[in-house]
Amino acid sequence: MNPARIPLGRSIITCAALWLGACGLRVDAAPDQPTHGMSVTLQRSSCFGNCPSYTVTAASDGEISFEGHLHMRTGSARGHATPAQLANILAAVEQVGFRSMHDSYVSHDDGCEPVMSDMPGIKITVVDSEGSKSVDFYNGCAGATADAVRPRIEQLANTIDRQLDTARWIGKPAAPGDAERADR
Repeated sequence: MNPARIPLGRSIITCAALWLGACGLRVDAAPDQPTHGMSVTLQRSSCFGNCPSYTVTAASDGEISFEGHLHMRTGSARGHATPAQLANILAAVEQVGFRSMHDSYVSHDDGCEPVMSDMPGIKITVVDSEGSKSVDFYNGCAGATADAVRPRIEQLANTIDRQLDTARWIGKPAAPGDAERADR
């Protein structure tokens, strides 16, 4: 074995360990984003079919409140979000440019060309250090204005659902025509 290679190998291992350690520190640092007084609310409205309709809110202390309205397994529930989950939601808010969106995408006046009926909607409200901001997006809104926002609002709503694990409360919706709620 060449003795000159040993220090190089140790150097590479040391650098790799420091680099991996730095990655770990960065992940731990993300939850330190200011979340005091922050809250995020996601409301999904029903559609003509069996789209789940619910409201979920996460507060800065990690408290999650869930209220199922239609086509849900669970009516009301509580949970807890970690600082990392809240930080991921806030990062997604920034990533999609939430604050630059209009407040409403639901009617012709909002740029919807045309508006189709019986579609679900998404309303997201964020309260943080910049204040309160809500965006109400109706999936029946079509046209260039809506098409530019739709992927971003859906991405944010899906991130909130994933981070807060709303699937645990939604469950499998009732079959069409089933008069009972699916919260058995």
